[in-house]
Order: sequence, then C-alpha cells, then structure tokens
Amino acid sequence: MQSHSLYVSADPSFDRKFAFITYGLLILLIVFFTYLHHGRPDVLQVPDNANISAWKNPSLEQTNIYDRMTGTERAQVREKGVPGTGILPVLFDSQGDLTAFIFAILCFIHARKHYGFWMASCFLIGSFVFTGLQESIAILLGRFTAGQAYAAAEQVTHGTYFFTKGVLWFIETPVAVCLSWFWIAYACVFTAGKVFPRMGVLGRATIGGLTAMIIDLWLDPVATSPEFMMWLWAKGDLIRVLGINHSNFVGWFLLIFLFAILWEWMPALVRKWGRAKATIAFFGIVLLTDVAMLIFLVVYNTYFVRNVLHLFGVSELQIPPGW
Repeated sequence: MQSHSLYVSADPSFDRKFAFITYGLLILLIVFFTYLHHGRPDVLQVPDNANISAWKNPSLEQTNIYDRMTGTERAQVREKGVPGTGILPVLFDSQGDLTAFIFAILCFIHARKHYGFWMASCFLIGSFVFTGLQESIAILLGRFTAGQAYAAAEQVTHGTYFFTKGVLWFIETPVAVCLSWFWIAYACVFTAGKVFPRMGVLGRATIGGLTAMIIDLWLDPVATSPEFMMWLWAKGDLIRVLGINHSNFVGWFLLIFLFAILWEWMPALVRKWGRAKATIAFFGIVLLTDVAMLIFLVVYNTYFVRNVLHLFGVSELQIPPGW
C-alpha cells in the first residue's frame, strides 16, 4: 500500500465539511438503529437473548451450534439465555466493544498520518458501511424470508445468521463488528504492502484479503462456540468449515480484496474530478459493489456450490469431518 499523501494535497476546509456530513450522518444512523435494536426489537424482530424458546428464523434447533452443544449446555441456554445476557455484561464485555474501538482508533491515527484525514476517513467510513450493510441485509433477508426460500440442497431454509451481543448497532450489525472489520482490513492490506513492496494493488489486495480471511478462521469458531454464542448461523449450508458456512470466509476475502482496490483508486478519481466528486463516486461505487456482492453470494451458494458438489457425488462437505 503506497502512501498517497504526497500527491493528494491537504484541504482543511473540505475535510471539515466532509467530517461534519459523513461522521454526523453515521452517528445519527448508529443512534437510531441502537434505539431500534434495544428499545423496539419488535420492528426488526430482534431475537431475545433471554428467551431462547421464542427464537425463529432460525430457532435454536435450526442453528449449527445446536449440534455442537451437549445436553447440559442446551438446557442451560434455554434456562439462562445466551451467555453474557444482562445489563452489565452487555455494557462492559459486549462483542469486544472496547477492544474494537481501541484498535480502530490506533489504525485510524496511523492511516491519517500516512494518507491524510480524508483518505483515512474514507477507509474507516467506507469499510464500516460496506460490511455493516452486507451483514445486515443478509441477516434481515434470512429473518424475513425464511420458510419461503430454498437452500442449495432444496431444503427449506430457516434464516441465515444473526449477532447476539452489542451495545451500539448499525442496522442489525454491532458497531464493534464494523470497526473490527475496518482495523483488520486496514492492518492486513497495509502490512501486505510493507512485506511485498513491489506488488501492485491487485497483489496487495489479494494478500491482505487472504490474511484477513485466515484471521477470521481463528476468530469465528471461538465467537460461535457454546461458551460465547456471539453470533449464530442457521443450518442448511452444503459446505461448512469449522462449523461455519464457508461463504462467510469467501465473503471476508472478497470484501477486503474489492474494498482495498476501490480505496486505492481514489487518488486517480481526485486527479480526474476533484475531492467532492471523487467522494461521491467512491461511496456510490461502494454501495453498488455491496449489491453486486450480495447477488454473487446468493447465486454462488444456490447454484454453483450445489453443482460442483454433485459433480463429485457429494451432498454436503464438512471441514474437518464431524465438526
């Protein structure tokens, strides 16, 4: 990742307007959806952590974690709810909120020093919205269309997945998750550029995306364990890696790969159109890429995976077997 601050000149006046509009709008959205999630959970049908029996799309029995639980663990969850349920745990140990904020601040300070306030902010806000929209749309589509859609195995689906913990929310994604995506993406792509300085943007984006995907391979099995249950995935996936739909990891790689390319394209947009138009173009392309990614993942899961497995005479695949 090359430093663009050398040829993207600072513009304090533009930076102030940009910060007021973008950060102001993002804060308003977070306040609104945080209230909606905690204060009016009926609107988006937010599952109640304390009342597991009321879950639907998916119910506890329809999640992958159900099969990983012992009988004692199932009984305990039904009686006491999701581990960490309660006001104090939510406030002080929810989804690693404090850790996510600290790492995000450190990475933003680093990005601002190397690329300037505007580009650092575009990475932060762009990646925040990029992942928040992607996650939330997938969650809500599964929640509100389950029972009518069909999985690749031609079985009725029971939703997709959902997060259980978070103080602040962006639609149906914890703010901590969006911030974690930012700092992991930034750190991985920047490090790729330092380790492989002669690589072009495609190479840096590829190495960064693969590195982030490997990190997620370590994090998600713990986050989805019976001890934490930070997020839950519905059954029905044909290929599972460590008990999680493999498209989760495919999505991690593709999102970071594509976003890194879009972000590094910004200086060229500035030289062509100026900062104002470049900003609009960048966020517009981010939103369009989000839509394209969702369509790709639906087609990929519904048609491509099924057909590939059928070629090898396999109905489903678990890596490792029996997980």
